Amino acid sequence: MNIETSSIYVKVYDLPHVYHKVARCLSSGYALYLGLLFATATVLHAEKPVVVPEVVPEGIQTFTIKTRMEANKEVPFYLRVPQNYRPGKAHRLLFLCPGLNLGGIKKIGMYPEWMKVADDRGWFVLSCTFHMPAEGNKDRKFSFYYPEEFSGKVVLEALKRVSEKYSVDVDRILMEGQSGGAQFVHRFAVWAPDRVIAVAVNSSSWFDPPNAQSNRVAWLMTIGESDNSFSNSLEMVDRLRQVGAAPLFRSYIGMLHEGCWEANELTIEFFKFHDSRTQHELGKPRDGFTIANQPLALQGEKMPYVGDSQDWEYVPNTPEERENIAEDYRVYIPSEEVAKLWGKPKSDEE
Repeated sequence: MNIETSSIYVKVYDLPHVYHKVARCLSSGYALYLGLLFATATVLHAEKPVVVPEVVPEGIQTFTIKTRMEANKEVPFYLRVPQNYRPGKAHRLLFLCPGLNLGGIKKIGMYPEWMKVADDRGWFVLSCTFHMPAEGNKDRKFSFYYPEEFSGKVVLEALKRVSEKYSVDVDRILMEGQSGGAQFVHRFAVWAPDRVIAVAVNSSSWFDPPNAQSNRVAWLMTIGESDNSFSNSLEMVDRLRQVGAAPLFRSYIGMLHEGCWEANELTIEFFKFHDSRTQHELGKPRDGFTIANQPLALQGEKMPYVGDSQDWEYVPNTPEERENIAEDYRVYIPSEEVAKLWGKPKSDEE
């Protein structure tokens, strides 16, 4: 199936008939009338909509997937092909989920440094645009946060379409989301763990609990320490540990709900590690083993570093060092590169 470049449209309204009424109001001094006029003009006098094409940057392919959901009758997807794409070689795909009513084009544009990494490592980048009224974000039937109703199926269909055109491994994807995007990606990783290798959950406000298969996924969780959802994130970290996962958790002083650059750097290094860890598996059928049972996996106590989330210091992961860190604050770190972005090495003098 071909993926065609297309335009997605938004509506604006042309109200030239309002102007002569504004002039009449000003000349007559009817301030109240003017205010009421502006308040009701769009509702009472809206003319036929004028469509303005969305600007799609060069190099981004677009396609849409239809649904039966009123607010998302056609979900637009945006695909970026890496500059060094080699047909026939299995490539990685990074799915970036935008937040509440943030467009997929804007999401891709937020991370130019990530796009450079994607080109260097041969990653495809996929994003989309879901629409939803803010007051409906907890309605499991209509909210895109909950993949089981429609949004997860739409993403699976999008992955299928991409794989029909390009040699992309859609069973080992990377996923990232911020705020509303984090709502979707953490649930998708729980809902379809056989599709996700690693997921970065940045500033999610509330969570669905993980299940027994959630330890098949590598988890990164970040949150601002003043975020209202801080305690919810800690609870999710504990739940992930209870099902056998080893989430990499990091909180930041001063981090807004919209994230921070330090969290972005940690996320991309986390993805690079797990991309390298599973590179030899790309294009092969994925088995039913958990990460803990796979030969090259580094899980929990097998990871090279362990950190203390009380002071964000890390040390080599030895039995003695582990025991010096309270279990509730113990964070396992998969590589030195990730450790350096997660915190600082503990001084020998301490």
